[in-house]
Amino acid sequence: MDNAVKTALINSYIKANNLSKTKFCKLCKISVYTFNKIMTNQDFDMVNLFRIAKIMGVHICKLLVG
Repeated sequence: MDNAVKTALINSYIKANNLSKTKFCKLCKISVYTFNKIMTNQDFDMVNLFRIAKIMGVHICKLLVG
């Protein structure tokens, strides 16, 4: 999964809401390990990306490249 996720959008949300990575992960109910896998475009479960999109208030398509 090369560059499958718009990580800049996620980072912008975290910064704009003054959240730490850990706090953001708790809100999304994902582990920091899973978050790091998503941010480095490693193999991850799409359910976790749906959780991130829900917390961010965006449609899942906004987080996907392409």
